[in-house]
Amino acid sequence: IPEIANEGVLDVRSMRHPLLALRGVRVVPNDVHVNSSYPGLVITGPNAGGKTIVLKGLGLYALMTRCGMLLPCEENTRVDIFNTVVASIGDSQTALGDLST
Repeated sequence: IPEIANEGVLDVRSMRHPLLALRGVRVVPNDVHVNSSYPGLVITGPNAGGKTIVLKGLGLYALMTRCGMLLPCEENTRVDIFNTVVASIGDSQTALGDLST
């Protein structure tokens, strides 16, 4: 269960996409740190490098935290409550089909 506050902090350690974790897929976990000192996030990498999975995973973590669900990550993770979580997904990428465009 993550630490929760209302300051707009995401401090996720060894984040794994929930759908991939449920399927038992071995993935390289990601650490993500966004706070007042680091208010932005830049993700770069090659095709099929996991950029979209990280972004979709962060949105899912924010929503799962609001619902009181357990997150597939390490202890000492903090996911604050956000008033809104917005997603604009207009591609055919899917974590279930291991599909990247």
